[in-house]
Amino acid sequence: MKKLAVIGANEPLECFYKQARKLGYYLIGIAYEKGAVCKKYCDVFYPISFMDKEAVLDVCRKEKIDGIISFSLESALSTVTYVAQSLNLVSNSYECLELTSTKYAQREAFKKNGICVPKYYLLKDKRDLLGIDITFPVILKPIDSGGSQGVIKVDNCDQLENAYNYAVKHSRTSSVIVEEFIDGREFSVEHISYEGKHYLLQITDKVTSGAPHFIEMQHHQPANIDTLLYRKIEDLVSRALDALQIENSASHTELKLNSKGELYIIEIGARMGGDFIASDLVYLSTGYDFVRGVIELSMGNFIKPELCQSKYSGVYFYSRLAPYVREYIENSMLYPEIKECQVTDEILPEVCSNADRGGYLIYQSEAGKWEINR
Repeated sequence: MKKLAVIGANEPLECFYKQARKLGYYLIGIAYEKGAVCKKYCDVFYPISFMDKEAVLDVCRKEKIDGIISFSLESALSTVTYVAQSLNLVSNSYECLELTSTKYAQREAFKKNGICVPKYYLLKDKRDLLGIDITFPVILKPIDSGGSQGVIKVDNCDQLENAYNYAVKHSRTSSVIVEEFIDGREFSVEHISYEGKHYLLQITDKVTSGAPHFIEMQHHQPANIDTLLYRKIEDLVSRALDALQIENSASHTELKLNSKGELYIIEIGARMGGDFIASDLVYLSTGYDFVRGVIELSMGNFIKPELCQSKYSGVYFYSRLAPYVREYIENSMLYPEIKECQVTDEILPEVCSNADRGGYLIYQSEAGKWEINR
């Protein structure tokens, strides 16, 4: 039985662990004990910090692993790369790790390679606000966080300082990026790359709450776009992946199409997309088992993806911003389109990040995007 080391074990990874378990791999979980809800899926679990690279490497040597992965957990990529490179396993390079390490590093790489990104500034201190020359509205966000944490839209100078204070609280390095606001539609793009060749799996329509925090409310596959736009997105993202030297991993790209028809890369993660996009929606819409593909890639057994079906899939999230979703979750037996659903929190907090959602439903449809009534 092939041994897979999985870095991280918190609740957002549960959908990946369940799939990996079904596929029959021997799972070695490495994470803090607190919050490690995925421990129950592991054959063996090591309650250590995945930030301790040498300790993780010792575990992986001891277990004689065949591959290492963190699924959608971006903060673990440094350790994944270190262990994989140390044990001669498949992974991206240290150069890729550096280029993808922060939102600022990515934008610098994109600019160097002629890839269109919003105008941006790095803020290492509140005093740096005085030096920006950018047209409002703007977006402030930590350079090193995800899940919409610390993201806020600012419409004028008077709001800048408070927005900076909000964003910087969510940065591990106390650094913030301010960038011009791009209006229009938002998409995500899922790829799997091997030896520098990129395979586009699916493009997702993303529905957010809008300003001020842009919480992700819905995802739908495939995106409702024509062939010309599909090809433009495919070309742009492929060039962006090359710019970041993403060669041996999954990737999750977020981009926007503004009202002038211009495409902008927002950011790229050299890992699988969360929010059930990579774990469930890609399989439901294309028939390709993305989780299996990424695990096999990590073990040096990559097989070119085959997209064997064309259906529609999506997810609706339950929160204070979308209380109507709960009715569908509670009456899921009435809707054959619903494949999985759950209320995860009975008490809903104010929604300031993706972590403040309290449930979900995943659907698959033969006839197009499945709409629910508000």
